[in-house]
Amino acid sequence: MSPPLGTHVGPRYIRNNGSMAPTPEPADYYLIPVHGLRLPRSWSIGNVTFHPGSDAPGLIEAAPPFDSVGGFQEARVTEVLGQASDGAIADVGGVADIEAAVEEVRLSLGALRLFQRARRITQTSSFGLPGDLYQSRIDYVAVWQRSAAGFTFVGDNHGFTFAEESIQDWQSSTGFQFLSEALKMPDASDGARRAVNGLRIYDRAARDHRPDLRMIGFATALEAWLLHRQTNGQSLRLARHVSWFGCGQHNNDLCGRQRPVCPYLHLSPDLRADRDRLRVLQDLGDQHVAWRCAEWLRVRDWYEARSDAAHGDPLSVVPEEADQADYWIAHTLCEPIFEWLAAHPHDPITDLDNALNQIKQPNGWLQIVAALDAASPPSTPPPLK
Repeated sequence: MSPPLGTHVGPRYIRNNGSMAPTPEPADYYLIPVHGLRLPRSWSIGNVTFHPGSDAPGLIEAAPPFDSVGGFQEARVTEVLGQASDGAIADVGGVADIEAAVEEVRLSLGALRLFQRARRITQTSSFGLPGDLYQSRIDYVAVWQRSAAGFTFVGDNHGFTFAEESIQDWQSSTGFQFLSEALKMPDASDGARRAVNGLRIYDRAARDHRPDLRMIGFATALEAWLLHRQTNGQSLRLARHVSWFGCGQHNNDLCGRQRPVCPYLHLSPDLRADRDRLRVLQDLGDQHVAWRCAEWLRVRDWYEARSDAAHGDPLSVVPEEADQADYWIAHTLCEPIFEWLAAHPHDPITDLDNALNQIKQPNGWLQIVAALDAASPPSTPPPLK
């Protein structure tokens, strides 16, 4: 039975966010159970090391509980560490208090969750801290001429096992290794700051179950990674910047590099004439397959869905639309974006605009411009070479 607060038992105990310790100083490190995360061995991500739950007792061998065998603290420590029996233990030090420790763990779990989704083809189960995993059973009674009770589950299935190959894959990924280092020092550069801010927003969206909030979060994460703060033309800039990383990524046929740049990427949203042409171009892409850039229009649709949810009707976003954005960000976009932020740490967005604006004008470009400026643009674009 827990002694009342203020009772002196051995050392003078103080209350510190629900814990009882003999000193007001921050702990050297905190051990926090993570539900559903199963690992083959210890895995360091950012400032946090995750240990298999079975390793929990050994983590305090050098720092046994304050009281004697069979005392209150020994029982509570055993109970807390036992919560990781089918999960993992997060080990984080060098923080001011438990709130800071929990935030570090959430960020590192967010990176791990993004990595998990980047490597899975289908929707998968999850893991996390208490309160961050959503699952609920809804009971109901259905009524016809007779009535019957039923139930349905909403939320995540809990529990995921990483193999040794996953740790090796993480360690060999340039993008995820940069993200891990950015979590250690998010103020090291603009690229590191963007990586961490975008991850935090993405993970909140990924853990949510409401499609409107998921879509708002996914679009905002892309903005955090790839946009300066400006007032006009942001949807056009976001579509251009995302398409630089996504168009042709799946088959290593990148637009403007392995093949001639398309008008969606070559037109600059910073130029008024090009903004007008982009509006014509997206209308043509909606109507004619020959004018279509699926990547650019996909991002446009995400941004419009985000705006509809934020400024209009939250119910306009269907689950499949938010799931598509989640899948594409994890599978196609996040790693090349992190690699860019790593290679251009000081001003990654200006460097990206410069790279786009310096692409060689393709043969046939003047004919494309003339077609977009025409009163009645053709249904098929002039060829680019």
